[in-house]
Amino acid sequence: MPINDYLFRPITFQGVTFPATLMGISILEPVLSIGDEDLGDWLWRLPLCCGVSKRMAAERCCRCARQAADLMLEHRNRVLEGIRERLGPYGFEAEATYRDWLLALQRIAELSAATEGECVWSAPSHPRDGLRSEAEVLQFLESLAKHGYGDPS
Repeated sequence: MPINDYLFRPITFQGVTFPATLMGISILEPVLSIGDEDLGDWLWRLPLCCGVSKRMAAERCCRCARQAADLMLEHRNRVLEGIRERLGPYGFEAEATYRDWLLALQRIAELSAATEGECVWSAPSHPRDGLRSEAEVLQFLESLAKHGYGDPS
């Protein structure tokens, strides 16, 4: 079964495009019971970039990518089982996804280490998206903030 191109899109980090399987990496946090709030937050935020550019300190991206890669290597079997259980129904093949993630994290760490300031990443918009541009997303977030539903940043 092919991976759903609406739910899972390739992520471009610092100009390098990674496979759409990277969009599922946030499952590492619950699969590995990651207690490090900084790493868990980074893993959760990484795939939240459809149609928008995300930014974060390069040093943090480097540190978190290295830490996630180390955990994947240390707990390979748990990660593979987590991929099978949580992403298998969406067409993810565990071994290929594991390899995609590990290579992506290693490359993200390299790219981040070579960057001063902030790293930038995004995933493409999809024709079915309700908000199709970063400007539309920002306008929506500002509207929510105006009505007391959070900070637009």
